[in-house]
Amino acid sequence: MVLGSPVSEERDDFLQLRRLAPEDHGLTVLDADTQETSYGTIVADGLPLIFDTHRKESWFVSTVEILTETIAPASVSREEVARFGKVAEHAGVQALPYSACFFKGNLHVYAYYGPVRGFDLSVVANDVPAAERKLEARVRGLWDEIPRGIVDAQRELLAGTRKAKYSADLEVLQKRMAALGGATAAP
Repeated sequence: MVLGSPVSEERDDFLQLRRLAPEDHGLTVLDADTQETSYGTIVADGLPLIFDTHRKESWFVSTVEILTETIAPASVSREEVARFGKVAEHAGVQALPYSACFFKGNLHVYAYYGPVRGFDLSVVANDVPAAERKLEARVRGLWDEIPRGIVDAQRELLAGTRKAKYSADLEVLQKRMAALGGATAAP
């Protein structure tokens, strides 16, 4: 493999993410140095998605909610999640499926033990603009690979047929949907 090639860069990104937000036995922890360095929404396939960027050491980790945390789990198997995790890894993206999550200040803890109630993707770069550009590009590049049960659950959330765990998150998404004209692409 040639140093500096896209494959090498993506592998380096993934290894850096695993160092900054290690995963062990279904728990992933990001203990960032700063909280809410940047915050907003991106749109993929007509769906608004909440993202934020945090600093950890000299790196910036951007994370997007492909599935904003819901009460009822998405219809997706552990095998589908694991397969997608490998695809994401090859793209330099850390997949963060979770059954429950906890945020306090700069600490983010994701627990995954089976049912998927939320699903995030993260990328890393050396500055905020680069992290956010990379996040949007890699989400678009992986979109067709994301398990349909996760994307469908996000669509259901926005359509009002699935309940969000936190109403504030849903309000952000609904405002963005209204700005987009209120329609999403069909599942």
